[in-house]
Amino acid sequence: MNSDALLKRPASASPAQKVRVPGKGVDASGKKLKKADITRVRILDAAAHVFRQKGYALTRISDIAKLARTQSSSIYYHFESREAIVEEVLRIANGRTRERVINAIGALPRDASVRDRIGAAIHGHLEIVLAGDHYIAAHIRIFDQLPADLRKRFLRVLDENAELWRTLLNEAQSEGMIRSDLDLSVIRQLLIGMMNWSVEWYRVGRLSPPQIADQIAVLFFDGVTKR
Repeated sequence: MNSDALLKRPASASPAQKVRVPGKGVDASGKKLKKADITRVRILDAAAHVFRQKGYALTRISDIAKLARTQSSSIYYHFESREAIVEEVLRIANGRTRERVINAIGALPRDASVRDRIGAAIHGHLEIVLAGDHYIAAHIRIFDQLPADLRKRFLRVLDENAELWRTLLNEAQSEGMIRSDLDLSVIRQLLIGMMNWSVEWYRVGRLSPPQIADQIAVLFFDGVTKR
């Protein structure tokens, strides 16, 4: 499958994905959200903050309720369990990341080379990881902490992003840009892991996220050996 076939917007977005400005109570089209949707967004925003700070095991419903300025019992009106909140936070994070990568690739000319498309995907992914989005930072921190059954269920959602990268890397290998003896699954995991881990060490300073993305792209295609 050509990567162009994968450049489609994620399916239906939740209220938390549609809100343009936190607290304004409107979706991306300017339509006013219902009170219940606004409360749900506030709960999810709070959950993303708490999961990012405390991790999965140490986060309690009461922690989320406190930050969301609501009662613990009220949260169960919107979500049946802490696991349901986690799934939605992860789904939103995955959707935002995928959309950013798709937009980055889609901004290129239609005849852009696979190298340019992979470079754009690296920029899109890294820049949203380093943008300070609590949903994405929470996803990176807690995913490996989740119970095996919950992690396994969510892998199906993650596979949408993985398929986009698999297609790009397959094209690159077919065109001789990646050695045929290398396992693309390993390469994909290493590349995404390297970008995701940057949220733990990056500090605003000498290099900007786009500059770091440029270095990752050079490292990926050309290595670090002086030529």
